[in-house]
Order: sequence, then C-alpha cells, then structure tokens
Amino acid sequence: MKKRLWQIHSWLGLICGLGLILIGLTGSVLVFHKEINATVYSETNRADFTPDATHIPLDQQIAKVRSAFPDFWVSGWLLNRDPESRDIAYMKPLGTDDWHKLRVDQYTGKIPGQPLGYQDTLQGWFVDLHYKLFADHIGMAITALLALGLIALSVTGIWIYRSFWKNLFRLRFGKSLRIFCSDLHKAIGIASIPLNLILGVTGAYWNIAHLIHEIEEHAHEEEHPILMPLESSLPIDQLISTATSEWPVFRINYIYFPTDHDPNIYFYGSNHFDSPFLSPYGSWMGVDANTGEIAIKNDLRETGLWSLIVDSFEPFHFGDFGGLFTKIIWCFAGLAPGILAISGSLIYFSRRRKKA
Repeated sequence: MKKRLWQIHSWLGLICGLGLILIGLTGSVLVFHKEINATVYSETNRADFTPDATHIPLDQQIAKVRSAFPDFWVSGWLLNRDPESRDIAYMKPLGTDDWHKLRVDQYTGKIPGQPLGYQDTLQGWFVDLHYKLFADHIGMAITALLALGLIALSVTGIWIYRSFWKNLFRLRFGKSLRIFCSDLHKAIGIASIPLNLILGVTGAYWNIAHLIHEIEEHAHEEEHPILMPLESSLPIDQLISTATSEWPVFRINYIYFPTDHDPNIYFYGSNHFDSPFLSPYGSWMGVDANTGEIAIKNDLRETGLWSLIVDSFEPFHFGDFGGLFTKIIWCFAGLAPGILAISGSLIYFSRRRKKA
C-alpha cells in the first residue's frame, strides 16, 4: 500500500511540479500586492488624508470621472478601507467589456493619469498568470487541476510520512544528496501540509465554480452581451443611505452600478463587524436605481454555515487575516511547493539511477 501511494505521490509531483512552482511563486508575490501597489504606484495610490478630512459625495466623484473620460463608463467603485489610499473606479470603454482601473482621491476628487487596463498593471499581470496562466478558461481549468493535484499530494504525503514526528527536522548534511533531499522534502512537506490544503481547496473551488458558472451561462446564451450603463434616477448617496438603513451595521466596500440588462445598483460589504476571518464582500444588496426599493439582498448572517465557510476562503487563501505576520507565513507557504517539487524530483531520479 505504501509503495503504491509513493508511486502515485511521485508521479503527481512530477506532473504538477512545474505548474505548482509557477503558481506558488506568483502567489507569494500576490500576498503583498497591497504593499507592492503602494510602493510602485505611490504617486497615484496615496490619498490627501488628514485627520479632519471628509469624503466628497460619491455622485460628485463619479461626475468628475465621467467628465474627464467621456469615452468610458464607471461600472464599479471600490471604497478603500485604508484612509490613506485612494478609492478605485472600475471603468470600461463604451461598447467594450475591457476593465480598466482609475485611482480617485476621495477627499479632493483629484484624478491622476489615465485609466489603466487591468492586465497592464503589475497586480493584474501577476493575477492573470497565477489564476489563468495567460490562457483564459483553459488556463483556469489547468490551475484547477494543479490545485487538485496539490490536495492529492498533501493527502498522500500525510499517509506516507505518518510517523513524521520521529525525525521531522533531521537534516543529514554529511550523507548523500538523495538522503539530504529526502530529509528536506519530509520536513518542508509535513510543515506545509495544512497551508497546502487550505490553498489547494480554496483555489480549486474558485476555479471550478467559475468554470461551471461560465458553462451554465453559455448554455442559456449564445454569447455574452456587451453591457452599457444605465443612468440612475436617484442620487447614489441616497441609494447608499437606503442600504445602510436596512442594515445599520452594513459597511459598503464595493459598488456595482446598474446596466441596461439590470436596473439594480449592488452594494457589497460586511455586516459582521469586520471579522478578520470573513471577506469584506460577503453580504450584498441590490437596490432599484430608479425607485430606491430594495430588490434583492443576501445577509451573510442568515445564509447558513456553508456560505460562511465559502466566504472565509478569501482571507484564508490570501493570508491577510492576521496582518503582516500571517502574510509572511503565507508567502513562505507559496514557496514550499517549488522546493518540494525540486527535492521530490531529485529523490525520484536518484532512486531511478540507483535501481539502474
């Protein structure tokens, strides 16, 4: 049994190794995407914040953006939690479905530069490589399989090294390369199994769920329509008041504006008192932009255990629930699959040469 599991474990490692190295390295970078953006785009990222600064009404900010870029329409708005970082307007050129980002100072209304295509940003480039391997849905399917492979490697590794506590951190430097690699592989593999399972399960779930959603949409529609903006009859700030009146503890973090296919404006946020183990977008509400009536809502506090588990995938996948400390741990966890792939390959080919 152990021999067969070792063979499965070895072949999975050889098949998934290169892909896991790539996904792990890009994931380690993305753990610090906020810090990297603040450094690389410091001039456009930093808001003119003072202790007594107040936000400009959102309607005025949107009007400024539309006036500055009449060939674009504002499709979404990220209300930045960090008071010293600017809000982000998500925009699309009219008649297209190409996402762009524009940072807007929520205190002064200043607009630096031009809207940037999402993939033209450093974060967008890494996300596309990490999530899709630059291959759209095919790449997404491949990364889902790699995530499932990481889960299988973790499970088989637990069984193979189930007596790990005996010599967990023993590294025999004076022996052969195969013995040293075996010790290193076992130590890193066992230590990283909990995080590998978390990253594998959350990554596989997101990609598979997205692919299923795309298949279902294509089954009902021949092609995705190009959405166009729908002007709201009511001020955005009034609609925000409607949402926060319904849920007094609701903190809005993202707004998706109405289109010609859906007259509702959607508010995504948290009404769980900012729990670090839940995402900032778990609860949402759709308000009719013309009548101001609540059309649909999803309160995470009332949707059951499974919804809470799925919502927790975001902080657990990115490791930002514990601040810098957990980010550093998650960064090293992203490097672990690469080290395991290299050490595992050396062990495998060393044993093959020994048998020969």
